[in-house]
Amino acid sequence: MISTFCRVVLVRPRNPNNIGAAARAMKNFGFAELALVAPHAPVWEEARAAVGAADLLACARLSPTLAEAVVDCSFVVGTVGRGGTEAALTPEALREELTRRPARLALIFGPEKTGLTNADLSHCHRVLSIPTAPDCPSMNLAQAVAVCCYELARGVAAAPPTVPKAADAGEIEGLLGQAVKVLHGVGFLGPHNERLMTEEFRRALLRWRLTRRDAALLRGMLRQIGWKVELPDRGAESGEIL
Repeated sequence: MISTFCRVVLVRPRNPNNIGAAARAMKNFGFAELALVAPHAPVWEEARAAVGAADLLACARLSPTLAEAVVDCSFVVGTVGRGGTEAALTPEALREELTRRPARLALIFGPEKTGLTNADLSHCHRVLSIPTAPDCPSMNLAQAVAVCCYELARGVAAAPPTVPKAADAGEIEGLLGQAVKVLHGVGFLGPHNERLMTEEFRRALLRWRLTRRDAALLRGMLRQIGWKVELPDRGAESGEIL
């Protein structure tokens, strides 16, 4: 199974029972990496006493933003309701994708009542939907976690990802930030369109499944463009792969 390289991420969860049950479902199938994004403090404290999963919850990472929770993951998949999009993966298709193309997976689950927002989904390479009966399409959060963990645990190798190494979410965000800076400088972005266009650019970059080398080459190109149009240099990150 891929437990070492799969992180289950619960975004703004509001029910302590769901958090505890999701953690127990992860343990049932050998998954150990849990992250929570902006959990409601009283809910989180109550959830930490979950029977059978206290150790997993004690090691869970808490992040204020989704971007921070997935920064070191190279394949981010957000869950959506039945019929959310024709391009949605099923849990089985996700397992097959990871068999063909190993990656550090982050599997994202949204709040119980509203699900993931468009802004949340802009951080995802793909979306996943669990096939359910039309007359009862919705699933409890913990049940959805259990279904996905079961399917992912079926025969996927535990070996780490091999070359070419995929760019992780943090590298994509760095590339995106550099592109936004250049596009501001040349007048393509402004206050009227920055938020929506930035989300669109992020979706495009994630859709392309860039390698680390791809991301480094693009950052080098953007830096050169910035120099040519005399944009201020905010300090390039070192250690790029060129």
